[in-house]
Amino acid sequence: MFAKKVRKFLATSITLFVTVFTFNLAPLAANAAISLPAGSFQPCSASLTNYCIESVSVTKSGQKPIVLLWTPAGSAGTAAGISTGVVAGKSILPGRWTAVGAFDSNNYDGIYIDAKAANSFVPWVYVDAQPTLSTGRSVHLAARDASPNYAVNLDSETSIDIKLHIGDIKTGVTFGVGADATLDIGTASGYSTAEISGYPVSVPLAKSTKDCVGDSGVAVALVTEFQSVIVPSNDPFGFSVDGLSGKLYVGSNGICNFSTPVWNPDTKAFRYSASGPKFAPDGTTVNKGFYHAVISYADALALWGLKNPADAASALVVSISTSAGGSVAATKSVSARNGLIIIDVSGFNFPDPLLDITLNPNYNMSSSSVSNPMVTGAPKPTPTPTPKPTLSVAKKTTITCIKGVVTKKITSVSPVCPAGFKKK
Repeated sequence: MFAKKVRKFLATSITLFVTVFTFNLAPLAANAAISLPAGSFQPCSASLTNYCIESVSVTKSGQKPIVLLWTPAGSAGTAAGISTGVVAGKSILPGRWTAVGAFDSNNYDGIYIDAKAANSFVPWVYVDAQPTLSTGRSVHLAARDASPNYAVNLDSETSIDIKLHIGDIKTGVTFGVGADATLDIGTASGYSTAEISGYPVSVPLAKSTKDCVGDSGVAVALVTEFQSVIVPSNDPFGFSVDGLSGKLYVGSNGICNFSTPVWNPDTKAFRYSASGPKFAPDGTTVNKGFYHAVISYADALALWGLKNPADAASALVVSISTSAGGSVAATKSVSARNGLIIIDVSGFNFPDPLLDITLNPNYNMSSSSVSNPMVTGAPKPTPTPTPKPTLSVAKKTTITCIKGVVTKKITSVSPVCPAGFKKK
């Protein structure tokens, strides 16, 4: 029986409001506490190889990735391609990641990656990509000219890739704000790595937690953002399920009460929750939400015993539920590719949807296709030898034929005496 301990924290950083529900499904004594450094991660260097940012790149639609370079405040760098709709906001940024040609079509000149502890209570790594604007020797947040308290929109057509060194953290789950996001984890000499890639998405921001519930909540702004929270599995305040690879990712644009997924070992069901103000800033338009879940083949095997990932669409049931003021009208998609099961649900109404992923009770595991050998731990298919055809061989006989004093023996399947000869 899994030991379940629930902890609730309110993690507030920039615009991300995260209510954390932590289910420790492994014995707590087996996990040592992780201690993150104070302050934000700095770019990696020869003298700083742990808890740092190794690289940042952006990829515009249809183009090759552009590797960004760290440019400290006070250093020369590329300028924004568009100067309208933007003003210099807060000037607490130590620098930016930028490159020539990377922001020619944007009203910001770089990206500052703010990676740090989500709050003072849990060792979760919060990663926020912020648009920058440089003036003189200072780097500022690129803010809206009409609403300086809010950042300008990140380009939703340009993907962002961030690679971090995360010490001795073993990832349990990563959740965040981003479309088509993926997570890649690895290890190096003395540290773990996490690489997060995806597209920024429009997020309805709440002025207070009251706007996150009920039928009257109105967003104070819609901001296109890219954020993630990395939750370790090897810490008492982490998230773990036996057998998971650590590559589990879930994303949404509902950041009120957005949480880690909750796993029910009895029903073998995952539940994701998120919420947002029901209405856009105009007070009339209803905000639409989405969920994006990425589950590796190995994790699908560990969670549901799914041996053939190609069966994911029929083997898994994805359901969305909301309160009376919400809507269950949504588009659902389940696909398997490149070692991952991708689950997308979009078009439902806020404020408070819940997403459940369960094993289809009508799915016959025993009659599924042959196990995929790419899945770690999956039994490899045993080839069945093709039986050789049995040939029916006709029996030959011999007859004796005579013509006067001449005698001949004829042997064949159906022997016949030659012309002029008679069978003896």
